[in-house]
Amino acid sequence: MIKKHIKFNVPYNSKFSKKNILNVLKNNKFADGEFQKKCKLFIEKKINSKCIELTHSCSSALEIAMLLIDLKKDDEVIMPSYTFTSTANAVLLRGGKPVFVDVCSDDVNLDPRLVEKKINKKTKAIIVVHYAGLSCDMSYFLKLKKKFNIYLIEDAAHSFLGKYKDKYLGTIGDFGAFSFHETKNFVGGQCGALSINNLKFEKKAKIILDKGTDRSLIKNKKKFYSWKGIGSEYRATELSSALLFGQLTKYKYIQKARERIWNTYFKEFFKINSKYFYLLNNGNKFKKSSHHVFALIFKSLNVRNRFILYMKKRGMECFFHYYPLHMSNFGKKIKKIKLPVTEKIYDGLVRLPLYPSLKVGEIKKIIKISEKFIKSI
Repeated sequence: MIKKHIKFNVPYNSKFSKKNILNVLKNNKFADGEFQKKCKLFIEKKINSKCIELTHSCSSALEIAMLLIDLKKDDEVIMPSYTFTSTANAVLLRGGKPVFVDVCSDDVNLDPRLVEKKINKKTKAIIVVHYAGLSCDMSYFLKLKKKFNIYLIEDAAHSFLGKYKDKYLGTIGDFGAFSFHETKNFVGGQCGALSINNLKFEKKAKIILDKGTDRSLIKNKKKFYSWKGIGSEYRATELSSALLFGQLTKYKYIQKARERIWNTYFKEFFKINSKYFYLLNNGNKFKKSSHHVFALIFKSLNVRNRFILYMKKRGMECFFHYYPLHMSNFGKKIKKIKLPVTEKIYDGLVRLPLYPSLKVGEIKKIIKISEKFIKSI
């Protein structure tokens, strides 16, 4: 008989978030308020970003980046297929073409050597996705950016506070896009941010964020702002910002808790000698993870599905992750290709519960039941 159900994800709920939301309601200010500004300044200082703009979502941040680089019809943008639809949608919305490239098996990040082979005269940008919060090989990608004079954009949806060498992820390329969705380490409900790492784009970004107007650029309040170009409603709401700021002020606790759980999983699963699964790379001295995802990679789809069902029957939620974009019906309309490593990753990857309120006893139970399944194969 199942005594307790272990959820896959439980967003951290800070008492400060509740206090902040009540302040928003009291002040009756729901857009472009103090908490939006506080989040912006906090993140800029913490990750040493030249400019942060809080957005509705990571999807919005990626869409803004495409507007900023002036992506046009038939421009190509290289990206992984093993990612969320937003990465590709941002390109398609501007008439560009996503070019899917395979990933490395040890960290599920873009293989830079395969990327280099795909660069041509139509290539406008590369979007790297730091899967699970562990950095791509940014030194190699920066070399490609310089060699071919193309834009480098970091989809850092998983990787807020992750690092590559001495820099925070999202601040290394031309732009970084963060997610503060309820499934992420830090939660603003549905919320995100854009890091603008080249200040020549700052003015244009503000016009885009202000629905194509120069509203935030007008210093003289007696003057009227006017329409300057394409833009939309991309800014985060004050309620989302208030929720997020309550989490940001507890960043040390949140990240230490996630790191502790991730390391416990890695240590215990590493001990299990099995030919049926392997673990993702746990980083090195150049790469500090944000510890967003802990995954087991099984060697077959059949075993993966059996594992998920086995855990579910015993009250523990765990899930596979992305269905590769190139394998989807819509992706096949762009181009029919084979990406063998990506396809094997999809067949085998399972994510385990990982959140600050996960108790020691629950972690031990997840490991124990997982090991029991693995030994029974």
